[in-house]
Amino acid sequence: MSLRLQLLGLGLLTLVLPWAGYRYVQELEGALRSGLEQSLLATAESTAAALPGQDLRTIASRSDMQPGEVMYAHPLTSEPLIDGYRDDWSTAETTGLPLGGSGRFWIGVYQRSLFLFLHYPDPNVVYQRAPGETPYGDRVLLLTESAQPAWLLFHTTAPGSLRAQETSAPLFAPTGRRDARVPAFWRETGDGFTAEIRLPLAMAGERLGIAVVDVDPGGSGRAAETFQVAVESSWPGDDPGMLLYRPAPLAMSATQFIQSGRRLVVVGPAGWVLFDEGEIDPLSATFDDLNPSLMEQIYRFILRRDDPDFTGFEQPPGRLGRGPLQSVLEGAPVTAWFARGGDESAVVAAGAPIIRGDEQLGAVILEQGSDSILTLTNAALVRLLSVTFLAMLIVAAGLLSYATVLSFRVRRLSRAADTALGPKGEIHASLPGRRAKDEIGDLARSFSDLLNRLRDYTAYLTTLKSKLAHELRTPLAVASTSLENLEREPHGANLSPYLSRLKEGISRLDGILGAMTEATLIEQAIAATEPEIFDLDAVLASCTAAYRDVYPSHAIEYRCEARHTGVLGSGELIVQMMDKLIDNAVSFSRGDAPIRVTLDGTHRELTIQVVNRGPRLPSSMRSQLFDSLVSIRPQRDGRHHLGLGLHIVSLVAEFHRGAVRCEDLPDGSGVTFAVTMPVEEHSRAA
Repeated sequence: MSLRLQLLGLGLLTLVLPWAGYRYVQELEGALRSGLEQSLLATAESTAAALPGQDLRTIASRSDMQPGEVMYAHPLTSEPLIDGYRDDWSTAETTGLPLGGSGRFWIGVYQRSLFLFLHYPDPNVVYQRAPGETPYGDRVLLLTESAQPAWLLFHTTAPGSLRAQETSAPLFAPTGRRDARVPAFWRETGDGFTAEIRLPLAMAGERLGIAVVDVDPGGSGRAAETFQVAVESSWPGDDPGMLLYRPAPLAMSATQFIQSGRRLVVVGPAGWVLFDEGEIDPLSATFDDLNPSLMEQIYRFILRRDDPDFTGFEQPPGRLGRGPLQSVLEGAPVTAWFARGGDESAVVAAGAPIIRGDEQLGAVILEQGSDSILTLTNAALVRLLSVTFLAMLIVAAGLLSYATVLSFRVRRLSRAADTALGPKGEIHASLPGRRAKDEIGDLARSFSDLLNRLRDYTAYLTTLKSKLAHELRTPLAVASTSLENLEREPHGANLSPYLSRLKEGISRLDGILGAMTEATLIEQAIAATEPEIFDLDAVLASCTAAYRDVYPSHAIEYRCEARHTGVLGSGELIVQMMDKLIDNAVSFSRGDAPIRVTLDGTHRELTIQVVNRGPRLPSSMRSQLFDSLVSIRPQRDGRHHLGLGLHIVSLVAEFHRGAVRCEDLPDGSGVTFAVTMPVEEHSRAA
């Protein structure tokens, strides 16, 4: 891991401070929400306990019905005009209740009157032609049940205002006995007709049903004219639906519990709304005038909660639907939060069951508007969080900047150290950052001192061969002259063994000097050689043919598998390089194993491989085999090897812009030396 990442990780520890603040705010937010929930729930429970039980028992028997069994009349905020239009019906119900296959009707209550609106699609609206004649035409029926069932007929000979008539089953014929208390209006539409009706609540009773007698022509021709009659009603069974509306006695009892900024709802056992008054704080008065700062917006984003959107709990309108508050109908107190108008506002709702003895008569639901994040209402807390967050950002930015500068200095020193040793062995001892007074400056100065000493030592090793040659030739010449004079002088004793030893030592010194001189001459020759294009295949073929005569006890094979063998360099240097490689291979190869020389490659690069079977490379000296004065070859024929052969091979390879490497054979039976060099471009073109 880089130093910058380490310091960045250390800087991230400063996040502990805002994290601790965040956790504190979360706990505080939870405590504030819990306190508001408990306060609202306590109010709901006290309201549920204070409502008159007698009134609730009377209503509960009628409200403990499912949607298919209830005719729920929604409250109207204003009295509709009986004109056959529904645009003045101020109610939340928009879809209506089904009647037959495609008809729909709506029920509303305003003060002491019940209003009904019917829309019935009928492509053939039939009216009675004259009083007393049949067919009677299309007509609407109302079935009311108070003391006893009663039928009200709405029949007309033309669109317009009308009054209800008393009628009876099964013909539902017009009787002419009209009831002025029940006015209506019949309006014909493009797809059928509408009917708007008003009747007193006292006439509606406990059950209410609506039906349509649909009369359609069934034949053709005036003489044989027939009609089909169908009756479609709102009740599928024997009894019409239970009429349910918000009762006035309960409203008088519950109104006293309404509080400012809260909405109070009372529902029956099946969830039907029996009372709904009060309003929560509107968004315009609480949140529209606020201009939250940037930090508050950030905190709202961090502390946001996944509250469901507040769309009202009535699904369908007039009945408590499935949702977070549904469990209150099972006798369990419940609280829930809802998002309202974005992230700034919320609504908290609390529900408490109304229980008398072992009987649940309904439930009380209280709603109240609130800030979605209560802790942000405390300006001091917001300032504290802002200062903490800003301090964390400053510390993190400072550490990151310092880490960046420090990492840049270390990387620059690392790059300088990587390039301190040049491709030809030159050493650049000048490193950046040596003048700094910190630990990195100390490190740069130490590296520079080390490289200076290494450069001096390398220069000494480079001139060692010529120094040895110069220092040893003079005593060698003196010793040789003395021995020649000694041989010419007569002696009585036998001095032949001593003279033989002196000659052997002189011969060994001369061999050392010759080898060292050869290396020096080759280096000089490489420096003075002008490269030219030659055929590497021809040079290798000629060399290997000569090596078979020089080393008759070893089988030397050569194979060329390359298409382009033109190389820019010197053929004579390649010959000297091959001399060293073959001599090395002969020294380590078993006598019965052949020495294989191959030339292969691609259109860009050639590879010379010399493979011999014998001992493996020593693992401890593999990286030093091509250095000067390094040898692992045993003495042969009384000759000592100074380790200059493979060094010469590396020099020749570098001259040809190539490289040399050595490695064991995969099966461990020998060693391969590989010299790579680029193919000359002119040779490829040819």
